[in-house]
Amino acid sequence: MAMNLLRIYGATLLVALTMGMSACKNEDAPVTAPATNAEANSGQKISLNVDIEGLPSSDLRAMELQENIVGNKHAGLKFVWKTGDTEKFFIAFKKESGSSFTASGPMVVRESTLTILSKEGNRYKARIDVDAPSGFNPDTETIFVAGALGVKDIDATTGRALVPGPRYFFDKGKSYIPPMYFAPTRLRSKTVGGSKEYYADNLTFHFYGAMVGATIDNTQGNMTYSPHEITMQTAALTTEGALNLFDLESDSNGQSVPKWTTTQNATTAQRVYFEQGDVAVGKKRTYYFWAVPSKFSGRREMTMEFRTDAYDKELRETEADITTKWKVKQLASAKVHRLSVEIPAPKGDLIISEVFIGGGDYGAATAWEFYNPTEANIDLKEYYIQRFDYNKSGTSESTWYPSSPTYESSLLPNAALLKNGSNSLDKSSQLGLRRGILPPHKSAVFYTASVENKGMMKTFERRTGLVYLFNIVSETFRDLLTDGRERSEQKLEYAQAFFAPRFHSGGKQYRSRHRIVRKVAGKSSAWGRTAIPVDAFFWYSNGIRAQYPTASFFRKPGRDLPRKEMQINHNSDWVMRHRYEALDWGYRFSYYYDRNRVNTPALGIHWMEDNSTGSTVPTLSAKNGYIYERPIFAPDYSKNDMSFTELKKEAQLYKYVPPMWWTKERAQKADLKPGENP
Repeated sequence: MAMNLLRIYGATLLVALTMGMSACKNEDAPVTAPATNAEANSGQKISLNVDIEGLPSSDLRAMELQENIVGNKHAGLKFVWKTGDTEKFFIAFKKESGSSFTASGPMVVRESTLTILSKEGNRYKARIDVDAPSGFNPDTETIFVAGALGVKDIDATTGRALVPGPRYFFDKGKSYIPPMYFAPTRLRSKTVGGSKEYYADNLTFHFYGAMVGATIDNTQGNMTYSPHEITMQTAALTTEGALNLFDLESDSNGQSVPKWTTTQNATTAQRVYFEQGDVAVGKKRTYYFWAVPSKFSGRREMTMEFRTDAYDKELRETEADITTKWKVKQLASAKVHRLSVEIPAPKGDLIISEVFIGGGDYGAATAWEFYNPTEANIDLKEYYIQRFDYNKSGTSESTWYPSSPTYESSLLPNAALLKNGSNSLDKSSQLGLRRGILPPHKSAVFYTASVENKGMMKTFERRTGLVYLFNIVSETFRDLLTDGRERSEQKLEYAQAFFAPRFHSGGKQYRSRHRIVRKVAGKSSAWGRTAIPVDAFFWYSNGIRAQYPTASFFRKPGRDLPRKEMQINHNSDWVMRHRYEALDWGYRFSYYYDRNRVNTPALGIHWMEDNSTGSTVPTLSAKNGYIYERPIFAPDYSKNDMSFTELKKEAQLYKYVPPMWWTKERAQKADLKPGENP
């Protein structure tokens, strides 16, 4: 599909910095002490008085929409500063040994901190103090300085400023600053009041590259969408590389800029990780990222994918939520662009959010949590769980599971099919709902009588996210029923769809597969109304056997989209740990990311019901959510060996920590419908 650039915002993005003498009008303002490298210092200070020119009003309005504050910190693109804000800054000192800007001469790189002092009109005043390197004397030698913001470092050998990619912008809780630079400028010195001071004339910090925005349209959606990664394959732009501050070339506008060096090409999967907020139902949101436009004529194809989680070097990537293609024209450098095509947000439906699998070949000890991620009520009577038993026939693995379910049960059980006693919950009446209605962001849990709930009923009652807790009878209570054999058989038949039996064949273990479906009225099949697949648990059509162990399985936070087939690599929607019957039921996900606990054995994990703060983690397993005793990990579900010997190895290699954007606030909000207070 052809793509036109809908809008090009504003004029050239320039950030002007003027280097001056240390005796300026802002000299009484506090300045952060700069860091230094191993190179010796001369004992002299280079003081920079900085003017930062703000964006044109049209650009600023566009970009301010992306301002997102998390924990009083910017968690998105940052083009607006407050007094006292600081930004990391790199400056390179180079002795010029030739007639051109080459890196052949000695070079020293300094890292310092730019501090915002004030705002005057649309400009910001700032300052930098840098230790002058030893052996660099502008009185006797030709010394050039060049600088960069929004980069990882400047290579002291090549003079290249490394841009690792926008996916790193939220590292250490800081917002993403796009790359800016000033070109090599002669450093000079003069004596003022008996002291030597350094200066450079007419320094200007320029915005490098361009900002590109893709818009997600959720006006027709039914759930909040929270993308955190864009993956692209295109020759139209690149997102990682280095700008050589001492080697200039012409950009797509014909302007002289530092030469761009990159290894990315049309086949490279360019990954952009960001935190720019959610797309609420009924809204649109443009997600901006930084890129360097390529020079070409005509149009270039761009494949773009959106995901809820960023690529993990160990777990790799998850399945894309959105995949689309465009043809793009050449983008202009030093501009803010928005792609014209607005991408529809994916729609949600009921999902399986947690499964507990107990021991035994019969597979009667199970618990299932179903979650409504949408902003609308879901009627459970329209949904069914289906179980597909292994039954090897023929030579093709694709035929070893039946096309029709072995068992099927409604997700709205008849009350007569539940175990007698106080081990079930139904909050529908107190919420003013018809029985079976599951409100937005709420859960329904089914567990068999073969599973203990560990005395958690009081906890279940308190959880606002849990509306239904159905204790369904299994074969354990078959002989204890007093209402006759017919009713006993009905109860067992209903529970069967939730069982997860083992099957042994040829020395290998197989498991049942499961999925949930929604029935469509007016159409018939062998099982009644036509079943539309909604979500899957170890159900897939590629022939790989289901062979999962006894364990607790969790749907990752943010993985709210239903899947017709389960992805079974390391970065599946599912993580797991050694089984524990009742710890987590009734939560969308019971653990959140805690930056204070990164450098602890918890690795950044915080259990929702652990009320402790800081880096001190409770030692009792029941107080910390068993994060030590039963660690959460992301195995490769396609492995032939899913024994606990293998799983213990994978638990050490593929430990799982919730993504940094899954904060306590997000985790708590996940169980609340719109407008509901925690």
